[in-house]
Amino acid sequence: MDKIEQLLQSYNIEVSEEEVAKLCVEVGVDINQLSDSDAQVIAQHILEQRSSSGKLATNGKSKSTGGGKLGKNSPRRKTTPPLQEAITKASQVSNQEIQSLENVLNVGIDAYTTDKADQLLASIRNAPKEVVSKFVEKAMEEEADVDSFRAVGEQLVTGIFGISPTNAAE
Repeated sequence: MDKIEQLLQSYNIEVSEEEVAKLCVEVGVDINQLSDSDAQVIAQHILEQRSSSGKLATNGKSKSTGGGKLGKNSPRRKTTPPLQEAITKASQVSNQEIQSLENVLNVGIDAYTTDKADQLLASIRNAPKEVVSKFVEKAMEEEADVDSFRAVGEQLVTGIFGISPTNAAE
């Protein structure tokens, strides 16, 4: 939950635990065991929901001034902005939305690549154990006599460590 709140904080988005729990169920992840990439996916869903509903900034304040109707010539009455100002403002909002989406995607890509790098490193660390296991399986399939099996083992030791097993024993 904290990871998601941190990701959404830069967008001034507050999210309830119920909303996060609901999205976790939809995505199929446990809310108590979110990885960085899972949190990113949930945060992206929330951003998309808020963006499509027009509620990106949710600080709980109403936009209404509560002043009632103003007369046609009232000094407090706002004038309608010219078309060019409206276009400029819409463009700025659009650019902010695009930048927000780009930022979220960059964070998600970074989390994804970090997770993949960790998985690759774990595979590399386990490779020597897997090679030895496969070697033993293959050697057992050979059903060779003890001397030929020992000769293969000595060649393996010589190839890996660069020493002869008979010299190492001495």
